[in-house]
Amino acid sequence: MIRLFLAFPLAVEVTDYLGTVIADLKPHTDSIKWVAPKNIHLTARFLGDTKEDAVPRLKELVDSVALAHTPVSSSLMQLGAFPNLSRPKVIWVGISEGADRLGDIACDIEQRVRRLKFEPDSKPFKSHLTLGRVREGARLDRFVDHLKSCSIKSIPVTFESIVLFKSTLTSQGPIYERLHEVRLSGPCD
Repeated sequence: MIRLFLAFPLAVEVTDYLGTVIADLKPHTDSIKWVAPKNIHLTARFLGDTKEDAVPRLKELVDSVALAHTPVSSSLMQLGAFPNLSRPKVIWVGISEGADRLGDIACDIEQRVRRLKFEPDSKPFKSHLTLGRVREGARLDRFVDHLKSCSIKSIPVTFESIVLFKSTLTSQGPIYERLHEVRLSGPCD
């Protein structure tokens, strides 16, 4: 079994900028496990532990989705948290325009992975870029006050490809390997 997910990768300029956002937030708490900037992406569908013989069918799925959709232009919008800023578990950056189109692509992916006998996704798709996860039992009152006062640059982001990633969990954090990447090249919307 291998751990897999489908995601929209980010340009290096975007992950570098998000790395500076993390570097600015990091000194305000040691209760968050921050994502390595090179690993930041927009998850379209987490697949979890998957039999290796499913990989060829998943590559075909990525190919077909990419042929059905065009790149999505957006920009970084704001910092936020799930479930909310009062009780954060996940710190994220949201995106502006294009979220509906990304949702449509994620919905297409969801329908196709179900045809491959994957269980329905337990969480609805939300267009966000995870920056960090709060450690269990952490008190973040002062950090939340700081987070609420932070703003980020509205830099442009283009989601132009879909990747089938393999995730290997290690004590130093996950290692992501791109198994298959295809540029979105569908007919004009």
